[in-house]
Amino acid sequence: MRVPVWIGAARCVSALGEGAAAHVARMRTGGTALREHPGPASKPMVMGRIPEELLPDGPDRIHRLMDRCLAPLLDEVRPKPDERWLLVIATAKGDIHAMEQGDAAASAIPLLAEHIRQRCGIAHPPLTISLACASGTAALIAACTAIEQGHADHAIVLAADALSRFVLDGFAALFALDPGPCHPFDAARKGTTLGEACAAVAVSRDRSRMPRMLGRWRAGAIAHDANHISGPSRTGEGLLRAVRSAMRQAAVQPSDIAVVNAHGTGTDYNDAMESIAFERSGLGDVPISGYKGWFGHTLGAAGLLETVIALEALREGTALRTEGFSTTNVPGRVHVLTNDQQVRGNLLLKTSSGFGGANAAVLIEAASA
Repeated sequence: MRVPVWIGAARCVSALGEGAAAHVARMRTGGTALREHPGPASKPMVMGRIPEELLPDGPDRIHRLMDRCLAPLLDEVRPKPDERWLLVIATAKGDIHAMEQGDAAASAIPLLAEHIRQRCGIAHPPLTISLACASGTAALIAACTAIEQGHADHAIVLAADALSRFVLDGFAALFALDPGPCHPFDAARKGTTLGEACAAVAVSRDRSRMPRMLGRWRAGAIAHDANHISGPSRTGEGLLRAVRSAMRQAAVQPSDIAVVNAHGTGTDYNDAMESIAFERSGLGDVPISGYKGWFGHTLGAAGLLETVIALEALREGTALRTEGFSTTNVPGRVHVLTNDQQVRGNLLLKTSSGFGGANAAVLIEAASA
């Protein structure tokens, strides 16, 4: 029998604000947080930059961003030295600012993870996940699997990426950026819009360690399509295998899923690939939402951030709309939400995809509100 794994103590911060409940409230009543800011060489670019009052500009941005979520989570769960805790860090670029300032050694992701481990007071070496834009979702899979298999009793999952010149220039060089706020799955989509964020959760086999319960883990899977370094499979094969594997592990049918939270970057190839994979998975009629039109594509933080928000909404029986979407123009049959919708059931399917052909899918039951 599989060990029950519980997820809670969630924290998050993005351009939209701080806290899962605050994100949901803003997404119900407000507009996008994507704004024009000075980009590389002072060229204006639309991006999801965290407000100055939440994260003042300056050195060590990624460290301060992570601590913004980590400090209150540690106060809540209070790991003890005699407990078996695992720390899982997810990031696509880590401390990329150190490299931009000429200190390549300081930018190593394992150094960032070790700094966080010492901050947490966890004895076990940290596990670092850098699987491009699927990092956050993959980290949650790694943590929950470790607990299910008896390698740990509790875990902290922390996912973060900060905006940087390297990232902005890189996506611009790929002609992958929309000049305005992105439009996931929409006929007018021209590319993605970048953002920055951090999200953190505690995971445990002991439900009593979760004073603020978010949900119960059901299953997760990772698959690679081996198609191209920056382009997904045109048939959705990698994502299809990840989704099918997760559904098989959890013994669920498409009709059991209340809502799908998609990767939804707003790029032609990603949105097309996802739509094909969802239709092939039998999910063509399930409500689908994508959140990047609200706060941008937050890279390695995206999967965990969007999972936290989607579960918070689903706890109240709601699937949130896709900001920037009005008219679908993708090859697969999908039910993308233009308005918030009350849904039946509490099972979330969250998917993420990333450069290098990475695809991840998780199934989580939202806790009662």
